[in-house]
Amino acid sequence: MKLNSFGETIRRIEAERLAEAQKAIEAGWAEDDHPAKCCPPVIAPRRAGKTARSIEETQRLHDKATNRRKWWEDALKRREQALSDHEASVPKFDHGMMQLSLDYRRKGMARGKRLWEEADHAKERADHFQRLAKKYQDQINKRS
Repeated sequence: MKLNSFGETIRRIEAERLAEAQKAIEAGWAEDDHPAKCCPPVIAPRRAGKTARSIEETQRLHDKATNRRKWWEDALKRREQALSDHEASVPKFDHGMMQLSLDYRRKGMARGKRLWEEADHAKERADHFQRLAKKYQDQINKRS
């Protein structure tokens, strides 16, 4: 059977593996030796613990999270104000509105929905950065 270059490479590698296995068996290798001798565990480098960052680095991350939380809280206030302004500008429903096209009504509802979704997103982000700042502050307190 004729193989392409990729198949030829795989065949060559498997032949080398088979030769290595034969040499190991001849040298006295047994199945009990399998994990220790031929497959050493892969040890991933780890930090010394959850707070392996320097205090300065943790403080920098805390300040960054605090600034982002403030930015998102301001964004939330802006979105809530825009939503309030939008709701105030929408006229109260009366039966004359039945004559308005659905496109016109849908456009106004879509803007309100979009503003509400943006405000909800800003609140979620502000809460996220508040939790992150608290986590970094706890790490600083633990190491101090």
